[in-house]
Amino acid sequence: MPSTVVHVAFGLLVAAAVLGPYFDRRALLVVAGAVVFVDLDTVTSLLLESTHRALFHTVLIPLFAATYLYAETRLGERSLLRERYGDRGVRVAWAAIAAVVVSGIGLDLTNPAGVNVLFPLHDQFYAFNGAVNVSTDAGFRQSFVDIQTATPEPNTTTDARPNVQVDVGGQGSTRDYHVGSGVNPDKGREPKDVRRVFPVVFRGWQLLLVVASVVGLTVRARLSPGVDVAETTPVPAEPGSDARPAVRRVADDASGGTESDSDEPADDGGAP
Repeated sequence: MPSTVVHVAFGLLVAAAVLGPYFDRRALLVVAGAVVFVDLDTVTSLLLESTHRALFHTVLIPLFAATYLYAETRLGERSLLRERYGDRGVRVAWAAIAAVVVSGIGLDLTNPAGVNVLFPLHDQFYAFNGAVNVSTDAGFRQSFVDIQTATPEPNTTTDARPNVQVDVGGQGSTRDYHVGSGVNPDKGREPKDVRRVFPVVFRGWQLLLVVASVVGLTVRARLSPGVDVAETTPVPAEPGSDARPAVRRVADDASGGTESDSDEPADDGGAP
């Protein structure tokens, strides 16, 4: 199964694509923290049994966060998040949500152990694990969703319509299914000699993903001028103004750094 190291590596690659000009170390730390939070249900499973891959892996958390973020920054007359952190804060928040959905939850959902993706509204682990291929004899085939049709026996009093069953990788609920971890390997009382395994990388593709993340983020940082000191802070809007607060960017340049407001025109040297 993917480890927290793999989750963070993939999540930071997602963040690098979403952050745009707001890519810096502090933004990456926020995103990494959000991804690590998802895996903390390995610890909570000691108190609430079998909630690993359920309590914090539910998509209801990022769905609520995305709904609130959209309403707070788009639908209201003012945005407290934008006023305090500027456009940078909004972009970092969206990057964290994207990383949680794609990397924190998505990678585990494609793992054979699965994720309790709608917990606690619907207590069922699902594993979106399968294959898609096209062959010369069978044509197009996929095994992510298994659809079985059972024809009723003739001369029965039951409904004569075919019985269609759809299997999307259901594994069981928290009552009868347990996803082990190094913290809580087995369901119920553990023996004294229990074997604990804390994964780092289990497959070659996971190691490749971690290496690609380190290389990609390093190159992205070097190609972003002033990435270590670029900072955006909100500029308070004038009282009674409906305009969004401007954003002040502090950039490091060859002359030692300048500070300017995004809502002020550039100096044209005194030309009329």
